[in-house]
Amino acid sequence: MAEQKDKIKALKKKIDFLKKENKKLNELKERFKAVFDFAPDPYYLSDLKGNFIDGNKAAEKMIGAKKEKLTGKSFLKLKMLPAEELPKAVSLLAKNALGMKTGPEELTLNTIDGRKIQVEASNYPIKLGGRTVVLGIVRDITERKKREEELRLKNDELKKFNKIAVGRELKMIELKKKVEALEKQISELKKNNK
Repeated sequence: MAEQKDKIKALKKKIDFLKKENKKLNELKERFKAVFDFAPDPYYLSDLKGNFIDGNKAAEKMIGAKKEKLTGKSFLKLKMLPAEELPKAVSLLAKNALGMKTGPEELTLNTIDGRKIQVEASNYPIKLGGRTVVLGIVRDITERKKREEELRLKNDELKKFNKIAVGRELKMIELKKKVEALEKQISELKKNNK
């Protein structure tokens, strides 16, 4: 009888321990979910074939669709990237399958509502539930790319202006030298005619 009481106590102790550990695990899951869901940048999880597993609120906002609409579907088949960028995306996915981190890589993303945005994507192969999946972090760089293009155009204008201004200045220096040479010749002619 005492032996059974000891076994029951030991089992209760194990059960209490497992309950505490389960509670800790649930708290960790909740924290991870909160960080994932409310991260300011779009986060997504996909398998090694490009099929979406999960995405956060920022990803839903960027793409213009709820994650449930995309879950289980491949970004390769959803036409989320222009056709000319698919080989690059497949190559990045292949590197992830080999355990390599990729990015940041610049890509054009086709949103559900038809917009095209420039993004920078970094992908990390991670282990979840015993299998390798890809954690993707995306940043919208559309405005940055517009500013870079504006700066490039302004820089080109400045180069053209500089070329014109420098060219004009060089012509002015050349003309000044010619005028000085002519003045010298006139001065010499006047001396010789006296």
